[in-house]
Amino acid sequence: MRLLQYLCDSVASVLFVRTCAACGCRVEGEKDGNIDRYICCRCMALLPRTEHFLLRNNKLEDMFYKEQAFVRAAAFLYYRGDDSLPSMPHWRRGVTFMQQLDRHTMVQALVHRFKYMKQPEVAYELGLKAAKEGILTDFFDGIDVIIPVPLHPRRLRKRGYNQSEYIAKALSEVTKVPMATGYLVRKRDNPQQAMKSGAEREENVRDLFKVRYPEELFRKHILLVDDVVTTGSTIRACMEALRECLWCSISVFAIAIAH
Repeated sequence: MRLLQYLCDSVASVLFVRTCAACGCRVEGEKDGNIDRYICCRCMALLPRTEHFLLRNNKLEDMFYKEQAFVRAAAFLYYRGDDSLPSMPHWRRGVTFMQQLDRHTMVQALVHRFKYMKQPEVAYELGLKAAKEGILTDFFDGIDVIIPVPLHPRRLRKRGYNQSEYIAKALSEVTKVPMATGYLVRKRDNPQQAMKSGAEREENVRDLFKVRYPEELFRKHILLVDDVVTTGSTIRACMEALRECLWCSISVFAIAIAH
């Protein structure tokens, strides 16, 4: 029986090799505690941090400081480019594609994986790493509930998951702050924000969200969680809806902010 198990494990290790989502190197067997790694240690260390956990009046906070009930904000990484996967240079075809990416474009590739390539575990791992770095500061102090930016049910069925929810789960696991998905809902399946101007983005998300059971968020300090923030229009639309929750306060976290 043990021999059969050994053979099965050996075959599985050959057929189902897990590689780093950023560089393509093998990460089979690498773990962060009890969690399998999808981003190798080297790439995780190279990702361009914003240091927002330590910086007040940072770029993300500048987007929302005028909003009612806003407290603080932080993004984990800098993000450059749109959501399309970077093209491969013709003169370096002998090199693994992911090895050709610089540290900023690497984030673009990771975002592409967890948004469009059905790899939400990449978002979860980034969320875990961000939370473990952020919990060493006072950023999560006083947060009562973590709420991910929701998808419309139609888009959720099509994609199969909400990447912001995976990030929020990771933050909750590390900080022990509960995550809630039933309070904030998206009223319509609006077109994606990519390739829209700032004004078009604002119009695209106008009156997009609503709050259920606002009385249960009375006086709560809410942490809104999104994957990538570009102009902040989606987060502002969420804040607008959350005004219905009396005396609540709102902070914001995102895995990446457009650079």
